[in-house]
Amino acid sequence: MGKLVIACSQFQSQVADLLPCNKGRKSQLVYGLLNCYSLLDKFDYVIAKPYCDKKELLKFHAELYIDALLNSSYDRLLPYDEDESSWSQLLEMAKDWSHRHETQVTTHWSTRAQLYEYFQGLRSRKRSAADVESDDERHEIDGKAFNLEGDCPIFSYLPMYCQVVTGATLRLADYIELNSQDERTIAINWDGGRHHAMKKRASGFCYVNDIVLLIQKLRSKGFQKLTYVDFDLHHGDGVERAFQFSSNVQTISMHLFECGFFPTTGSLEDSKKGKNIANIPLAHGLDDEYLDEIVTKVVIPLIDHHSPQAIVIQCGGDGLMGDEYNEWQLTIRGLCENILKIVSNYSNCSVVLLGGGGYNPTVMSRFYAYLTGKLIDPKFLQDEDAIIPEHTFIDAYHDEHYKFWAYEIEGSLLRKTLKNENKSQFINEVKKHYGI
Repeated sequence: MGKLVIACSQFQSQVADLLPCNKGRKSQLVYGLLNCYSLLDKFDYVIAKPYCDKKELLKFHAELYIDALLNSSYDRLLPYDEDESSWSQLLEMAKDWSHRHETQVTTHWSTRAQLYEYFQGLRSRKRSAADVESDDERHEIDGKAFNLEGDCPIFSYLPMYCQVVTGATLRLADYIELNSQDERTIAINWDGGRHHAMKKRASGFCYVNDIVLLIQKLRSKGFQKLTYVDFDLHHGDGVERAFQFSSNVQTISMHLFECGFFPTTGSLEDSKKGKNIANIPLAHGLDDEYLDEIVTKVVIPLIDHHSPQAIVIQCGGDGLMGDEYNEWQLTIRGLCENILKIVSNYSNCSVVLLGGGGYNPTVMSRFYAYLTGKLIDPKFLQDEDAIIPEHTFIDAYHDEHYKFWAYEIEGSLLRKTLKNENKSQFINEVKKHYGI
């Protein structure tokens, strides 16, 4: 198995849930399930207080953009965002559960201001000269210039969010060594995987491209050849563009490609615009069987050809049954099996697993808990009738009758069957396109 590392804590999950599309609960529900299944106890290292400084962010992003993101005037409650009820919704749930079970609520910050106060204590010990200097140069920011609007709005404590979530990914690299005498490292940050962020602007709910920064850090540690694999419903455009002309970094993205679907890039033809790009544009209704064919017949041969020393996998879950997009119909088990196929197929490679899209928080918590469990123990959660264990956030699963496989059970009202518009002959077209 090798060395297991994960960036995960109550602090990190509450910071990650500042991101509006997390709906105040996605990351905390993941953390809750990882805890109630005792999965964190199985890791060799758990990073609980992640942080990165401005200097690290500048390894990829433009300084004017980073200055905008880290503007100290955003590290507070913004005037239009003072209501704590949405962000602290799980605290009330935790209090109710603790009252019923006559226990105390574990460390849980009840306000964002309290969370920031804790963050300041972390930051004061780890700040670089660039951070201190930039504090003295704050000025009015034109958010539109950096696309800090629409799906990438400025929100309360945005700088803290960027430094903690990106730091969680970058700290994983501290545990990964080239030609280590130990076994390989498998490292996880389910809050990372922000694959749309560009060098000079935010995009698609992504502000800092932690994936690009991670790959650059691994390259600086001596890793020459790396492969990036993206399972998200959306094209991994930010990562692809960053390494468009790199012979050493291979980018592979499987994604929905339809007219007008964000980010509208990622065609087979687009793959010709760089040195080591592999786009696999897919249609509506993708299912487990077709994904399995794609991974077996296309993705693995592509990785084999590149012979990477480390692999980074973006594990987006917006193609799962139950997701708000309702575009693909992957099951948790089916998606996990294909991710694990890559992990197991390259047993000499260190692997970093990052999060990504996914807009039904209770589906995503199941997905990341199951994938984490299967990485640790292949026999994890084999019961078809599995019930979500009793824990602090159990009430979040009430509408799904607490069933782990609620969205995948045959006959379930929550299960939706889509027409698979992906054609078998397309796989041969892709193989021919990439010469495999």
